[in-house]
Amino acid sequence: MKFINHSFSILLFAGLSFSGLAQVGNPAPNFTVTDTDGETHTLYDYLDSGRVVVLDFFYTTCGPCQFYSPQVNLAYEKYGCNTDKVFFMSIDYHDTDAEVQAYDQQFNIEYPSVSGLDGGGDAVVALYNISGFPTFYVIDSSKTIVEQIDPPTLQVFDYRFQQLGILPAACEVSSAKETITSGHIELYPNPLTGSSLFVQLPGEGYEGWYFEMLDFTGRLVHSGPLNSIGGLATEVEVGDLPSGIFLLKINALMGGKMYSGLFLKG
Repeated sequence: MKFINHSFSILLFAGLSFSGLAQVGNPAPNFTVTDTDGETHTLYDYLDSGRVVVLDFFYTTCGPCQFYSPQVNLAYEKYGCNTDKVFFMSIDYHDTDAEVQAYDQQFNIEYPSVSGLDGGGDAVVALYNISGFPTFYVIDSSKTIVEQIDPPTLQVFDYRFQQLGILPAACEVSSAKETITSGHIELYPNPLTGSSLFVQLPGEGYEGWYFEMLDFTGRLVHSGPLNSIGGLATEVEVGDLPSGIFLLKINALMGGKMYSGLFLKG
């Protein structure tokens, strides 16, 4: 998790009244913000309707935020795309609407995003005393922060949501975004000990697809076209990667499809 200095934010919002440190088990302060599409969102309106709200605190050049974004997208889709019990919303720190819109387009973010400078995100970051990014808080109808999702992988979302009694729900996407799909791929061996990573692909052709490999900071470390080894499997040569956690993203040149998976290099 990357940390940055928030002394500017603390001074800027020193006039706000804080009701205690915002962390798991404590009350969640209310706020009203405007997303990059001009829609207004008030936290307590969603909570009063019985929704569970996931707040994604990020900024656009945050490497770990970029790294985990495919996994968060999978969780968003698995739990109803904001049409069921769970409502996802991202709160940016110190970027403009235009910068956040570019980020959302690059990383296929479908849920509402609030920029720090234009939408009121900076005030919420200060109100919640956020010092590390990404931070994911889960807030329920009791207006309490009930969970922190760390790390924000689909597996951790599943585990935490199961504890809260939240079930997967159908994802109703708009017609304008029906061609954008994502999914999980199987990677083996995992943890990886050699130089070859095998990928089990979805049940469809993938001619013209390519892969990108990112490290924990979000830096691209390897990329190239996919080469079939027969059936729905492919092999990716990882070379001399150092030990650590990596994200493999597979993209289709046509149709807007993307698949992703995390692996550990021993």
